[in-house]
Amino acid sequence: MKKTVKSFLLLMTAAAVMTAMTACSAPKEEGGNAPQLISGGTAATTVAKENNGSAPASQANTGTYGLTFKGVLLTPGMETEKAIKALGEGYVLNSVDSCAFNGKESTYDYKEIVIYTDDHDGTDKINTIDVRDPSVDCGGVKIGSTLDDVKKVYGEPTSEESYGLSYVKDHTQIQFIFADGDKLTSIMYKSI
Repeated sequence: MKKTVKSFLLLMTAAAVMTAMTACSAPKEEGGNAPQLISGGTAATTVAKENNGSAPASQANTGTYGLTFKGVLLTPGMETEKAIKALGEGYVLNSVDSCAFNGKESTYDYKEIVIYTDDHDGTDKINTIDVRDPSVDCGGVKIGSTLDDVKKVYGEPTSEESYGLSYVKDHTQIQFIFADGDKLTSIMYKSI
C-alpha cells in the first residue's frame, strides 16, 4: 500500500511538471522585471513586490512567488534570457519542439534546481522552477522539511492536495510535494 501511494505521488509530480510545460502563456512581463542580484549565501524564497524589492515569504502579503538562487531572483513568467545570463554557466540544456504549441520547450538543469521554459507566445519565459537539492533554502524550508515546517513559514495553504500543499499569489504558485511520507521531496514554483 505504501509503495502504491508513493508511486501515485511520483506520477502526480510528473503530471504536474508536464502540465506546467504545456500551460497557457505566462503573464506578460512589464518593464523593470530584470533579475535582481543580491549578496549572500544560500538561496531563499522571496516575493517580488511591485517596487522590485523583496521580503521573506513569511512576511509578504502581495506580489508573486520567486526563488533567489545564486544571488538572482527567479520568478515564473520572467524572460529566460535575462535569468540564464544572470545565473551564468553550470547548467545542462535540453530543448525540444513542443507537441502542444508552435515553439520550443527547454530545461536548464543546474543540479540543485531545474528551470523549465517555453516560447509559445514568441518570448522564451520561465514556467516552472523545480527545487531538488536540500542545500537550497526556500525561506526556512528545504527538501527534507516536514509539513508542519512548511505551514510555520508559509501559513495556511491555498489548498491541500494529494501531493502536498499549494500556495498561490498573483499568477504564481508554490507546490510543496511530499512523496516520501511527511518529508518534503520537491518544491515547485509555477506560472499559472
